[in-house]
Formats: sequence, C-alpha cells, structure tokens
Amino acid sequence: MASNKFYSYYLRGSQIALIEQDIDDNSRWKSPASTVADGLEIEYAYSPRYSLSHAGQVIDRNKFYVNGWTVLHVTGPDGKKRGYLTFLRNIENAFWNWDGGVSYDIDDDEYIVVNGSNRWNGLHQVQTVSFVSATALGMLVTKTEVRGESGLVSFADNTGTMDAVNIDFASDETIFVDSNFELAAHFSAGDYIWINGSATARNNGLFSISSVTQSSTAASSKLTLGTRYSIVQSDSSITYATGLDNEYSADADITAETDQTDTMVYQAHRDFCYVLSDVNVLNDESDTIDLPEYLAKALVYYVKAKMAEDQGDMERMQYNEVQFRALMNRYENSRIWGSRRIAPGIGAIR
Repeated sequence: MASNKFYSYYLRGSQIALIEQDIDDNSRWKSPASTVADGLEIEYAYSPRYSLSHAGQVIDRNKFYVNGWTVLHVTGPDGKKRGYLTFLRNIENAFWNWDGGVSYDIDDDEYIVVNGSNRWNGLHQVQTVSFVSATALGMLVTKTEVRGESGLVSFADNTGTMDAVNIDFASDETIFVDSNFELAAHFSAGDYIWINGSATARNNGLFSISSVTQSSTAASSKLTLGTRYSIVQSDSSITYATGLDNEYSADADITAETDQTDTMVYQAHRDFCYVLSDVNVLNDESDTIDLPEYLAKALVYYVKAKMAEDQGDMERMQYNEVQFRALMNRYENSRIWGSRRIAPGIGAIR
C-alpha cells in the first residue's frame, strides 16, 4: 500500500531547497531520499538584482565562454594585498583581449553575470580587464574578493603567481626555472596552470599538469604539461568544428624557449562556463526600475504609505496600504496557472 509523502521547502536568498518529512525518524525534515516517479513541480519566483539585455545572448558579443579562473592578488589603497576572482579565456592561437577597442567587449567597472560555473554563478563587477600589460590578455579581474582559497601557491612575492624569473620551455612539453626556484615543489599531477607572456602563442593558456619531476636543483624541477584548453572560434581552421558552446582541447605542443622573464605562471582552476555582459543593475536614484505595471503602481502606494506614516497621518497611511495590498494580490493572482471558474450566487437566475 502506498504511503503519503510530505514535502516542504525553505529559502536562502535566491535559492530554494526541498525537504521531505521522515516518518520513521520522529517526523524529522530531511533532504529527500526517496524517488518520486512522476516528479515534483515547484513554482517559485524571485526578483533578481539585475536584468539582462533584451536583445538576447550572442556568443562573443555579450556572451563569452571562459576556460577557468584563478585568484589574482592586487595591492589595495591601504597597502595590503587581497585576492580577487579572475576569469581566464584563451583562444587557440592568441589571448582574448577583453578590451580590444571593438564594439563588443567588457570594460572596467562593468557588471557581468556568470552562468554554468561550479562555484561562481551570479552577479560580479569587473575590476579591470587585460590586467598588468599586453602579456596578461585573457584575464578578467573582478571585484569579488576570494579569501582562504586552498591550493593557491605562495611564491616569493606571496601573490599566488610566479613572475620575474627566467622560465624555460622545452620541446618535450616541460617547463622549469633555470635558477633559484624549484617549480615542481609547488604543483602536483592533475593541477591546472595558466601561463601568459611567452613569445610563442601556443605556449600560453590553460594547461593540465600530467606529471612533475621533483628535484632540489631548479633546472631539474620540472612540470610536464598535458592538455591545453581553449575557446572555440568560428573562423579557426583548428577549432571551428567543435561548436562555439564547447571547449576545445588538445595535447600541449610546446615550442622551446629560454629565459622568458616576461612570462607569468598562475595556479588555476579549470571551470568551463560563460560570462554575460550588457547587464543592467540598480546603481543610483537615476536608474529605471524594471517592474511590471501592476508592481510599479503598487510601489507608488507603498512609498505614499510610508511617507504618510512618517507624517503621522494614519488614515492616509491605511488607505495607501490597502491599495498597495490590492494591487499585489491582483499581480500574484495573474501568475497562477489553471482554469478559472465563476459560480453564480444563491440569488442568481438559473
């Protein structure tokens, strides 16, 4: 005999969680553990803090796929270094220049929305694009502060990045520092690194580490690069057939270089997701609030009610509150699905 199941939910910000009552455990509410053959339908709506472009999402115009992220440490006005979330985008034969002076790019202080990420979905504000110099194209630094991030390497300058040293690239897909730094001591097989600043385009980008060679001698402390990841381009003879909404990957193909002092190496996290630009957020009093007509009228009555309350005019306050609730009820009723039936009253003609 089938038994009844009881479900409930709770809200945390813009997230909704479903819970089930466990009759066998003193009727405690828990995460659902049983299978529901026909599924459950939940109607839930919330008002976000932003709105997206009504023109839609177009890849490489206002929708940009990224390979992953790292944490870039920047010195603040107080002289302290803080780590900020930085998205990484690499195309096959070059870095993506977010601020390329074209019609479709992302600018400093602009708001973006991240979707498809394992960790960073939601609204972020850009701090700067193409950080540091032309050698750092492809990096989108946000104002989202990241603290206590495990896995970041503290190099000599405690910035989570290794720079200003002589990095060597070998044709056997290994990289190393030729003096005073044991590179392999800071990484493990399976980690990801972001490299930029090499004179050869394909030596840059997001790589997986296939193996490490430990040594107390700097030139023998090596990382072997495994797979290189890049964003697909429609005009690329290499990546075009993969599809613009997929990530292209291929074995690392390193060109030998020595003493690359402009090259930087970051410990990175692979997280193929996308960034949306053309985001409208509520900045100040001059912004237009994007509300349906019913809610716009309701907002006016709400503000009038609060003003009347501040003035001690309780009668006017109550009138405006009644009008506010009436409009809110009509708006909520308009969102209810299903048929509507009107039954005649007792005294109606039949």
